[in-house]
Amino acid sequence: MKIVIVGAGVVGTHVAKQLTQEDKDVTLIEKNPEVARIVTNILDCMIINDDGSRLDVLKKAGVENCDYFIALTGTDEVNMVTCGMVSGEFPRPQTIARVRNPYYSSLSVSKRSFMGIDHIINPEDEAANTIIQAIDEGVVSDLYTLQEGKLQLRNVQVGENSPFLEKTLVNLRQELGMDFLVPAIVREGTLIIPTGDIQVKNRDIMYFLGSPKTLDHILGSITREKGKLNKIGIIGGNRITECIVQALRNGNGGKQRSFRKFLSSLVGTGSRQITVVENDKDRAKHFSQLFPDITVLHRDMAEEGALEQENFGEFDLVLTVTEHQSLNMMTAMLVKQLGVKKSMALVLNNSFARLAGKMDIDVIVSLKTAVVNSILYIIRKANMKTLHSFYEDDLELIELKILEKSKPVGKRILDINIPRGTLIIFVIRNDENIIPSGATVLLSGDQIGIIAKREAISKLESVFENKNEL
Repeated sequence: MKIVIVGAGVVGTHVAKQLTQEDKDVTLIEKNPEVARIVTNILDCMIINDDGSRLDVLKKAGVENCDYFIALTGTDEVNMVTCGMVSGEFPRPQTIARVRNPYYSSLSVSKRSFMGIDHIINPEDEAANTIIQAIDEGVVSDLYTLQEGKLQLRNVQVGENSPFLEKTLVNLRQELGMDFLVPAIVREGTLIIPTGDIQVKNRDIMYFLGSPKTLDHILGSITREKGKLNKIGIIGGNRITECIVQALRNGNGGKQRSFRKFLSSLVGTGSRQITVVENDKDRAKHFSQLFPDITVLHRDMAEEGALEQENFGEFDLVLTVTEHQSLNMMTAMLVKQLGVKKSMALVLNNSFARLAGKMDIDVIVSLKTAVVNSILYIIRKANMKTLHSFYEDDLELIELKILEKSKPVGKRILDINIPRGTLIIFVIRNDENIIPSGATVLLSGDQIGIIAKREAISKLESVFENKNEL
């Protein structure tokens, strides 16, 4: 698969890196010579230092023969016009444009096609979707809800008094007599996919997969307090905040896949109090006019004593979503010290997302990860969707659906030749959760979850693609 990307910013560089790790043929075009020089040293792909909005440069990059063209510059208009140019000149590639303006990103499919854009990615909308999903899951850092709550992935660190210590996974399953799986263990900073005879060591981080009832029995119940997140504070008034407030009030602020169960997971609208704090006077006024039924404060929360004076310690949940990730993280930690039940922070850099477990912040959401995952979902064959990235290593938990013409239909897992180091960890069939074995036969309609290294994803695409895609 050949992909051409224009724009070597934070997102463009990360997308290029991820795709090259998945053995895709990537060409990256960057106009700024210094940025091009830097990415040349960190990426294993072709870098063209030139203006990606020019037709001759696009031809030089081989756009006419590529499968996807992705415009990720910092300007909406450049991204949209360039996609239109590619669509008009070259019939083969699908076009993807990063567009931040909510008007453009809300265009209908027919209008996008008219402009030559097959897919529009709005970073703020993607981040808002991720935040709302985290709220739906109870703002719990060590809990990942899968398949609309049918399954959970939870992690726990093994201590000296842990009942799991020095036992093999086979022994644990025999002792507990329950249907669960340990798909991953982090040991000394390295993530491994364990075999049944691996022995659990002190300080291991074990990932458990199973139904909520099963994991509550094994690990203890998690008090998620969904219905008690009634008083919510949001620091930062921007597009992300608009989406979040709309979802909290109406359940219609973003993509339906993230919000479809949101209203049923929280208490009634009438008992929820929302406060938005914004430093910029004009933006604060905008929010007051847009949402007259919420409290809007015009204040700089970085001022000494501001959090205490506005009684932020009384909030159930505080979200920090300003454009400054350091401020977001510091504020999210400070409000926890004041007594806030739950806090979430938005960051731009994935490296900070790894620190959630080491800081007094319940959930850290990476804007870059949200955007990259949306782009990868479009590009990957077999509709592979990233559910969770393991920051300790280049492993991902991905989900896909077995379609009627998928190559593995009717075959046992042990017969489909999945790459070494790859593990199918669940199969959902007609609302039934199946912890699979090698003898499990895959059927059309199955939803399956796989843990795999990024370098194996290209092979997985080949294994699970539809026969009509060949």
